[in-house]
Amino acid sequence: MTFSRIKSLCMTVLCFAFVACSQKEAFFEFHSFPESEWLRSDVVNFQFKPEDISLKYDIFLEIRNNNKYPFRNIWLFVDVIAPDGKQRSDTVNIELADVYGKWHGRGISLFSCSVPYETDVQYLYSGTYTYAIRQGMREETLNGISDIGLSVKAKQ
Repeated sequence: MTFSRIKSLCMTVLCFAFVACSQKEAFFEFHSFPESEWLRSDVVNFQFKPEDISLKYDIFLEIRNNNKYPFRNIWLFVDVIAPDGKQRSDTVNIELADVYGKWHGRGISLFSCSVPYETDVQYLYSGTYTYAIRQGMREETLNGISDIGLSVKAKQ
């Protein structure tokens, strides 16, 4: 076998491995805050209806902040409400910057960070699941957060 044939075979195997392990985006939505200010009283609701409850899903929290955000981290309260009315609440701490103040994620003046919230989620019921997210910081008005989002990816 020549080097080019071996290289071609390796590339084909890698492509198949990538496709086999890929995830399909089932839901992706952002909520923007006017003036990049998230009030403590603001609750952001995302409603997701899984197409196939036999699949497992990975859920990500998406946060966009600018340089006016005064903290390294953000505390979030996440309530998950199932179609049968049962509710579960979580407190999530997300580190947005390192100890030197360098922002995580991508961007120059607006930084976008995607953080795993839950992995391998198996939804038990068909219907709509609501993810209600509130900021849990001590500030009444949290400056510098421009958007909060939710991304759900189905595992194939």
